[in-house]
Amino acid sequence: MSTVTIGLVGDVLPTRRLITPPPEVASVYTLLSAVDVSIGNLEMPFTTASAPVEKLLNIRCAPEIAADLPILNIDVLNLANNHAVDYGWDGLKETVANVEKAGIRVVGAGRNREEAAAPAVLPAAGVRVGVIAFSSLTPTGMAASDTRPGISAIRVDTSYEVDPWYQMEEPGDPSVLRIRTRARADDVAFATQAVRALRARCDVLVVTIHWGFGSGDDLAEYQMPLAQALIDAGADIVHGHHPHAIHPIGFYRGKPILFTPSTFIGQQVFLDASPKVHRLWAGMSADGYVAHLHMAGRKLQGMVCYPTVLGADRLPRLARGADFARIAERLARLSRPMHSNIDVVGETLRISPLDPGDEQEAKAESVRGHSLETEGA
Repeated sequence: MSTVTIGLVGDVLPTRRLITPPPEVASVYTLLSAVDVSIGNLEMPFTTASAPVEKLLNIRCAPEIAADLPILNIDVLNLANNHAVDYGWDGLKETVANVEKAGIRVVGAGRNREEAAAPAVLPAAGVRVGVIAFSSLTPTGMAASDTRPGISAIRVDTSYEVDPWYQMEEPGDPSVLRIRTRARADDVAFATQAVRALRARCDVLVVTIHWGFGSGDDLAEYQMPLAQALIDAGADIVHGHHPHAIHPIGFYRGKPILFTPSTFIGQQVFLDASPKVHRLWAGMSADGYVAHLHMAGRKLQGMVCYPTVLGADRLPRLARGADFARIAERLARLSRPMHSNIDVVGETLRISPLDPGDEQEAKAESVRGHSLETEGA
């Protein structure tokens, strides 16, 4: 059975020319030249469009920077995210053209819903690797429809649940409120049907998805059920992004879910923006990782993560010393409840599903922790 290696990184936001990187940065890019297919999330429109849409934050960069993208050694870039349409359909269309001109496949955007959800299928090492993209962050008007261009969307509904007993005794305490999120059923049905259709065309299937919270440790309620639905439909790997902090790696039915490798290139912080936005950017983590997933058919044979940290130029370097230890501790702490084991091997992290005995221990730890919280209340 042929083995193929998939390389995964998180958000790519360049605003400066990428040519002639420092040697320590080039060594990170080399990690992606060592795989058969590599995938990232491009969250920086390359456009001259000057009319921003109305939203929280609009970002873009000079189109000529797109010509530098091949130096990253990324084969497929996702555009299903909350900044792809910051400058309207014209800006998105120009971005797609600029990236494709650089020789990189684009997924997640199109002239209508079907085109936006169209996958890329890449032959590699005698194996067909399918990549399909979605975003659960969908500012108004950005989601493609049957009659509107935009991004491939799985929209999320939010509701607010009040604990009536708690609020009687602690009125006004924010703890009385629980925020509930659920992916829309019709969007999930469309997405899972698209995954099932792609399943027949490829040997290894990657769903790349923009989701979750921008920073912090927490996952949104909708994320795990959505990942499970995509895996049930045929996904072999779920590749998440958007949070600018490392989130857990989990497993479901033996299939890996990378909730986010965090930021790969984060130069948006050099753009002009309000003081509030700059405070937001300052709170984003510089930590991330490059993941190599070794697949034999649809079965994961092994996963290795190479921790990275952004330098002053907001380009990645391999994490060493205290930086490496911090990333290893965080990924292990967040991933263990998600049925994952993280082993330090030299200056890499090896990720594998917990064996049944370890899973029982992890569940017991979770129950003990919940009991202590209940007693403390």
